[in-house]
Amino acid sequence: MLALSIVSGFATLLIIVIVTVDVAGRFLFNMPFHGGVEASELLMVVLVFFGLAAAQQQRQNYTIELLVRHLPPQAQRGFELVGYLVCFVIVVMLAWPSTKQALSSFERGEAGFGVVPFPLWPARILLAVGLWLLAVQFLCDIYRFFADRPHPAEAVDAPKVFE
Repeated sequence: MLALSIVSGFATLLIIVIVTVDVAGRFLFNMPFHGGVEASELLMVVLVFFGLAAAQQQRQNYTIELLVRHLPPQAQRGFELVGYLVCFVIVVMLAWPSTKQALSSFERGEAGFGVVPFPLWPARILLAVGLWLLAVQFLCDIYRFFADRPHPAEAVDAPKVFE
């Protein structure tokens, strides 16, 4: 999943470059970067949906543990498993129709309206891929739970900032 973090970070860098070139072109030369907004939207999909699986792998997604942390350890583990299972089901329920929509969009050659007819199907495909990667990560978390293996983010002896 490190590769997904790198791809997500690279997408961020490209968005910054595209927006900077677009703004500078508009301001200095009255010539916008045609397709820049559309390219940024595609890269935003990469940034968010590839970053989700990477963040889950590193346990960097938000969790609400206000009540759970005060329960006994066995109950905490039970809630952890339920959380993984529920999240897996929800992500699959989102990924399946997203995949169908992406394939349909590809078959139609769906494109947006604008100066540059930017294709929409790549963003739809990347969104679906990102959701399936997140589902795979939840499966890995479920496997790790039943195999009683420590989470990779916990195996690192890094100092805990908020404890």
